[in-house]
Amino acid sequence: MFVFIGGKSVSSSEQKPPTVEKSHNSRTLIFIIVICSSCALILAILASVLKPKQEEAKELDRSKQLMISASLLSPEGYFLVQKDNKYVPAVFSEKEQILIPSPSIVKAKSNEILKVYQIRIRPFLTDNEGNTYTFQEKGIDLAKYLEKNKKDGFADLPLKLVYAILPNNSPQNISGSTTPIGYVIPINGMGLWDAIYGYLAIESNGDTVIGTTWYEQSETAGLGANISFPSWQKEFKNKVIFHKGATGTTDFARAPIGIVVVKGKVSEVYGSSPKADSAVDGITGATLTGMGVTNAYRDVLEKYRPFLLKVHQENISP
Repeated sequence: MFVFIGGKSVSSSEQKPPTVEKSHNSRTLIFIIVICSSCALILAILASVLKPKQEEAKELDRSKQLMISASLLSPEGYFLVQKDNKYVPAVFSEKEQILIPSPSIVKAKSNEILKVYQIRIRPFLTDNEGNTYTFQEKGIDLAKYLEKNKKDGFADLPLKLVYAILPNNSPQNISGSTTPIGYVIPINGMGLWDAIYGYLAIESNGDTVIGTTWYEQSETAGLGANISFPSWQKEFKNKVIFHKGATGTTDFARAPIGIVVVKGKVSEVYGSSPKADSAVDGITGATLTGMGVTNAYRDVLEKYRPFLLKVHQENISP
């Protein structure tokens, strides 16, 4: 049978009833919704499953960066230990639970890094007068404290975070009264584009730098991002955070504090001035990032001055 539509004859078998077309469109829409919902559900499940592992990876990296600043771990991933007043490659002894010098370079395993971290690094708190407390003494949960304050940093808190670097002793020979060989202070500030986070390790005299790292930054690749490069970070070793006066002496109570990233080279900017002892070379093309790093050290360390003064006084007391 044929019908005439607009002057053309069309077979009735070629006509699609409206209900059939609507049904087809509905099935297509339902299919798309089901596919999208399934994909969203799968992605949500994967994100939920992977998040703990991602957090563990971040925690391991932060532990590594802290240990690198403290010269317990090299940037290349092998342990370090002091021998004859210099750092040499080391391995972790499972039997003795200490680091022992190694004639060859052996990359540390993740579980070994975490073990050494737990043995050699002890977090504690300091107040605005430089008094120190354990987390247990203040009834503060360490994990919650870190999670709550990691974004804004710890320097402005009434109870600030410090890490003690403990001697290379087995766990049974380490107690609450063990004298630290150094301290690590969390550093945070603003770079050119975003927040920067790192660590600064200081010797037990409260002044001499052991090392530094920047574990999180969003600076320009090849320029400001070089603050995370070991080749630049090594310049900080043996610098002093309390600036010396013109005569080379230090007024620890009033001296400017921090490490200055100069524009250019320290030798050209300060020459033989005592100020050179608290400065490092700038990174070419990253002047603003350098200013951010300088400000971060100054602003954070100023808040820790009471603690650093006490540490210094205890170190020089007979």
